[in-house]
Amino acid sequence: MKNLSLNLCVLLTLFLNGCGYHLTGTGSTLPEHLKTLSIPVFTNSSSQPEIHRELTSAIINAFITDGRVKVVRKGQSDMVMKGNLIHYELKTLSFSANAFAGDYIVVLGVDVEVTDRVKNEPYLKQNLKTEWNYTATSDIVDTESARLVALEEAYRVLGNRLVSLLVNQF
Repeated sequence: MKNLSLNLCVLLTLFLNGCGYHLTGTGSTLPEHLKTLSIPVFTNSSSQPEIHRELTSAIINAFITDGRVKVVRKGQSDMVMKGNLIHYELKTLSFSANAFAGDYIVVLGVDVEVTDRVKNEPYLKQNLKTEWNYTATSDIVDTESARLVALEEAYRVLGNRLVSLLVNQF
């Protein structure tokens, strides 16, 4: 009985390995020659000045945190990710009884292109949009703090989506 259980465990392990099974965040669909990535500061065509720098930092942090692609300087990379922040919008979701805006959505849109520098060809071209909600209060400082937190969350979501698109192709 003990040998049967051991044999079943071995067969199950071999079967799962043979099927390409892997833990989330450990596999990659990138070609073998693509191991490093550089991400210059995104350009900004949106109506909101200077937020493209924080967006770029969040995307770099997403790749560093994931760890499957090493982020390096431009001249040393197998791939280059160029991006443009093309859309920034604040949408009002609700109003209070006093006709003050209560809830907002921050909307961000980016165009991203990744170039395979080894083969000198485009690898990925994507237009992404994300949004994040926040609640306004009668205190302007609290409302602005909430907007900034919403922006940080939107940056984080975009960064994670880009990691998934580049590394996992979904």
